[in-house]
Amino acid sequence: MSKYIVLEELGAGGMGKVYKGLLIGQAGFQRPIVMKQLRNAGDPAHLRLFVDEARRYAVLDHENIGRIFDFDDVNGQPCIILEYIDGWSLVEYLERHRRLARKPDVELAVFIASRVCRALQYVFETAAIVHRDVSPSNIMMTREGTVKLIDFGIATRSGTRDQTLTGKPAYMAPEMVLEMRADARSDLFSLGAVLFEMLTLRRLFDGKTTAHVLEQVIAGHHPSPRSFNPDIPDGVMSILRAALQRDSSRRFASAGLMGVACEHCLYDKGYGPTNLTLKQHLHELFPGPAGPSAADELVVSTPLPEDADRTPVSRVDVTFTRVGGELPPGTPTPPARRPKVRGSPQ
Repeated sequence: MSKYIVLEELGAGGMGKVYKGLLIGQAGFQRPIVMKQLRNAGDPAHLRLFVDEARRYAVLDHENIGRIFDFDDVNGQPCIILEYIDGWSLVEYLERHRRLARKPDVELAVFIASRVCRALQYVFETAAIVHRDVSPSNIMMTREGTVKLIDFGIATRSGTRDQTLTGKPAYMAPEMVLEMRADARSDLFSLGAVLFEMLTLRRLFDGKTTAHVLEQVIAGHHPSPRSFNPDIPDGVMSILRAALQRDSSRRFASAGLMGVACEHCLYDKGYGPTNLTLKQHLHELFPGPAGPSAADELVVSTPLPEDADRTPVSRVDVTFTRVGGELPPGTPTPPARRPKVRGSPQ
């Protein structure tokens, strides 16, 4: 008898399904978990990709990353056993703001981005892999205000070239489309697109077809976020400009540097948002029980389409090492001595 019990299906994708379940132990021990199950375990290529995903996940252990617990057979099918995140996805966070016609909180948007930077820096330093799917559906926030990057299903080693277009078109970096490759700076472009959406409640690249979206990504032209939200400070504009450079060599050199820039904007005045701040904001937005976990991301690798229907967005304190170097022009620098701190980075 398996120690894992399936409770309900959370989502499905091209390679399998995701379930909420329970880990059952002795003396009545129970723990909620998420099970990512391979649909076609008889296909050696699919099984190899699934095992590779589990191996990539296994070395990652960070506050801002959804954790893996096990790799086991459940009901005769191989499953990746993941942390169940009690909270909300960034998709739900953004949609809630839109539904309430509530203006986005600029500081919290930068705070969330800074925590994703911590996750990305850790991942690259630990395993030299690129996430390739940084998007609102893969960023979760717990009920306690902890930001978590999830779903490494299409992650790969930095610089690897693909034969197919992989990921969500609206959040791809230009080199992912033009050259079928991604490195750490590609994830920063994707995060820049997410930050733009958090600041404006509008998707940076949007269109009726996948081809139209990809044309916008390649062109590299996008509106100023201030045309939708005039309250964005200069420092945050500098971060967006650096992250969204079409030429990857002109972006931040690392997620660590982008995270430093975000934290300078948040804390150079001596106080700023913390996990508790985000927790309070989340409970104002979602006064009832937490919605279903979005830890059910499965992304399909698809050939580059010429004219296809729009690809749907799927549902599904350790700190990074501060890397030295110059910040992009216009990024605020911290004062030599800070005043008394009301809230510090967590």
